[in-house]
Parts: sequence; C-alpha cells; structure tokens
Amino acid sequence: MIDDLLIKPTHGNIIRFAPPLVITEEQINDCCEIIEKTITEFKKK
Repeated sequence: MIDDLLIKPTHGNIIRFAPPLVITEEQINDCCEIIEKTITEFKKK
C-alpha cells in the first residue's frame, strides 16, 4: 500500500502541511493515520 500524503519539512522539527481549502473530517483523519503510521515505522529503525 502506498500512502499518499504530501508534506514539506521546514525548520528544525516542524512539518508543514498544505491541505486543500476544502477537506473533509474523514480526509483529516486519514492524514493523521498516515502520519502516525510513518512515525511509528521511523521509530522502529
């Protein structure tokens, strides 16, 4: 499965999100799940 989420690293430990101007609560929840999964996988390494 490929997670489709585009984010941009900025300064230090800040991650910039650029969601569309119109976004549903379900889409926000999907983004949060992808971020949580990514952080969990990163911590395992």
